[in-house]
Amino acid sequence: MDRYSRTARLYPMIIFYLPLIVVGALVTFWDLDKNIHFTVPFGAMGVLAYFAAQIGRDGGKRKEKKLWEDWGGAPTTQLFRWSDGHFDRHTKGRNHQKMHSLCPVGHLTDEPYERSNTILVDEAYRAWTSHIISNARGTKKYPRIFRVKMAYGFRRNLWGLKPVSIILIGILALATYGFLGFKAGVWTVETYPQVFFISEGFLLLCLVCWLFIIRKNWIKIPAFAYAERLHEAIGQL
Repeated sequence: MDRYSRTARLYPMIIFYLPLIVVGALVTFWDLDKNIHFTVPFGAMGVLAYFAAQIGRDGGKRKEKKLWEDWGGAPTTQLFRWSDGHFDRHTKGRNHQKMHSLCPVGHLTDEPYERSNTILVDEAYRAWTSHIISNARGTKKYPRIFRVKMAYGFRRNLWGLKPVSIILIGILALATYGFLGFKAGVWTVETYPQVFFISEGFLLLCLVCWLFIIRKNWIKIPAFAYAERLHEAIGQL
């Protein structure tokens, strides 16, 4: 598995599985002699979680287009636009000139034309972006691009797992309550062992992280950093 796959694909899956792993370990090993036979149900939950993760793993990529629409367009497209002020006009002009020579689009992309032909010009900017991505490859020649691409892929894919992760946390919270209640034969929380409160507290912490940290704006920072690095590479193409 290459470095990008580990960072952008494997690490989000580890975070996704973390509540299941921690709660399963806590409940199982808290009283190992009595709970060892319950490792099979937890293993079955692991299979179900894996199935759910397969459904949600590509959620970030599927939602990417809608994400960009909410931001006003793909970050690389926005940075090509004359209406965007991130790069100064001289740098933007040089980038446009270079891209016309590398990837001709058959029409102008100057400011007046952009204002009256937004859809057509954005399509040209997307073609330029594809050209840059295809040619600005390699961890040695373009290390900065690679680093921010990994960060963006990690956050986007983790965000794509958000709905199924929240569901998994809810299932784990209920399963822990039911499992310990079934074992004790009593369903009042006051009589539950300490492991219940540790597990539920950990799940609550995970839920807070998913709800308030892993959000669209959290993805936006590396997304635009990635776009900036791609634009900076135009002069090297």
